[in-house]
Amino acid sequence: MIRMSKRRSPRNRSQRDASSGPEPQAGHDEADGPLDQPTDEAAPRQWNPRRWKLIASGLILFHLMAVALPPLAFQTFSLDGPSPLVGTLIRPFAGYGQFLHMDRGYAFFAPDPGPSHLIQAASTNADGTLTERMYPDRNDQWPRLLYHRHFMLAEFLNDSYWPPGPPNEMFESDRPAAELWQQRRGRYEWIRQSMVDHLKSVNEGRDVAIRRLEHGLPGLQEFTEEPIALDDPRLYNVLLDQPIFSDEIAPAPVTTEVIPAPEVGGDGDGDGDGDGDATADSLQDQAPGSSTSDAASTEPTTTKPEPQS
Repeated sequence: MIRMSKRRSPRNRSQRDASSGPEPQAGHDEADGPLDQPTDEAAPRQWNPRRWKLIASGLILFHLMAVALPPLAFQTFSLDGPSPLVGTLIRPFAGYGQFLHMDRGYAFFAPDPGPSHLIQAASTNADGTLTERMYPDRNDQWPRLLYHRHFMLAEFLNDSYWPPGPPNEMFESDRPAAELWQQRRGRYEWIRQSMVDHLKSVNEGRDVAIRRLEHGLPGLQEFTEEPIALDDPRLYNVLLDQPIFSDEIAPAPVTTEVIPAPEVGGDGDGDGDGDGDATADSLQDQAPGSSTSDAASTEPTTTKPEPQS
């Protein structure tokens, strides 16, 4: 009797093998789970995009705050000092802004740019003549970036200015305000003296005096009635260093930043090159008065320096 056996097709065999699953290996308990399932220690750490987006957003927000807060602090600065609120907000970003040189205020040059400020310096030579220089000076400071550097130094000195004082009565009526006045005046004198010391060092130790000039712009109505050039002598004024209160309140003697008035054209030899060699007598003849008269005067002195900004 021949025994017949039923052969399975390859297709049925593969379906059966898939349904039955892999055969257990020796020494492995099925209760422990399948072998191909990775354990927690071997699982790779997945990249979390949300986490990195939050970190990047925080860094960008920090940078934007460091950019936006310095101009806000500049605009909210008053005679009483910076705004307490803005000062508190900007404190965490101060070091970062200083490192990247972003701690600056911004002002727009249109539609009313306002006056610009210059520094007139005079050094006394061994023969008694004076050498004058104006800062900034396009003919003297080159390239343009160097001119801009001197331009900013002149504006910085003017922004730091604080008049002499305070009156003695302020120490009794408002002592904190009087002490703040002294601090601001001391800061200005320190900045001014540092500039004088630097000019002395580059001029072989000769005596140097500086004073501030203001270059104004004609108003629209004034220019319409009488058109004048931007370098007209009437647009230049000497900013005297004197108290803002009367002699009855502050009878103490006043020391001012007084040097002879500059020659027409900005230098003594009239060639417009800015070297400014001239005698003290010729400069004094064009000055509106001596040191005593300038110290007592309350009106600005009209000068004609080399046209700048």
